[in-house]
Amino acid sequence: MAGEPLDEPKMRFDVGLIAGIPQGDLDEADTSPGINLQFGYTVVPNVGILVGLRYFSVQAQVLEDQGIDLSNYDFDIGGRYSFPVSPTAKAFAEAMLIYSTVAIDAGGMSDSESDIGFGARIGAMFGVSGKISVGGAISYTTANINDADAAWLGLEGFVSFGF
Repeated sequence: MAGEPLDEPKMRFDVGLIAGIPQGDLDEADTSPGINLQFGYTVVPNVGILVGLRYFSVQAQVLEDQGIDLSNYDFDIGGRYSFPVSPTAKAFAEAMLIYSTVAIDAGGMSDSESDIGFGARIGAMFGVSGKISVGGAISYTTANINDADAAWLGLEGFVSFGF
């Protein structure tokens, strides 16, 4: 079954699930689940701007044993370059400026720290029906928060809705 040719919608909304592999000072944690929500706007053919939100629930057995919940979420803004690789597929590369927050919740007490960081994401998407595409991406984000490096290598699957 062949997919539909990909036209470039003026706007898109992506919903993705991420397997986050902790890097930097988070490297003692296990691979952690995450989500990515992203809105994009095509400025000129193949070039767009984006805003998004990524969230990771940090998985670390030592923290879970102590009843501590640790999470990391990012608000991002950036640019995207995409190009067709076939009539039904596009590849893309993104660069982002992120505002990253690490939050901790332990026994009813919570705290968080935030700072600015950077990210990059590359991937491909395949048209499946009308303006709906599915895709996969690899991402890397990093932010130095209170002298600690909160960094993630992300493996993502997503659905993109164009309008």
